[in-house]
Amino acid sequence: MIRFIGAALLIAGAAGLAWDVASWLGGAGFRLHAIGEAWFTLHPDSLQLAQPALERHVAPFLWDPVMLTILEAPVVSAGGVGLLLLLLARR
Repeated sequence: MIRFIGAALLIAGAAGLAWDVASWLGGAGFRLHAIGEAWFTLHPDSLQLAQPALERHVAPFLWDPVMLTILEAPVVSAGGVGLLLLLLARR
């Protein structure tokens, strides 16, 4: 399971890098897109529902500062976490 999550995060990081490079080549200037921005681009309704769900049903402190820090991180960083998980889970 950890290997699957690691591979999925590695693919997400590679897709984020491709998105960053494509926007740079398109003339928008180079910048790293945030995880929250990518989530909002893909499915804005679920992002807007995540905050109240997390605060009401899990723990209020998990949204601010934990989830906000994750959402502000670059998408490319997911690839680094995925690579770390793959290295930890190798046979």
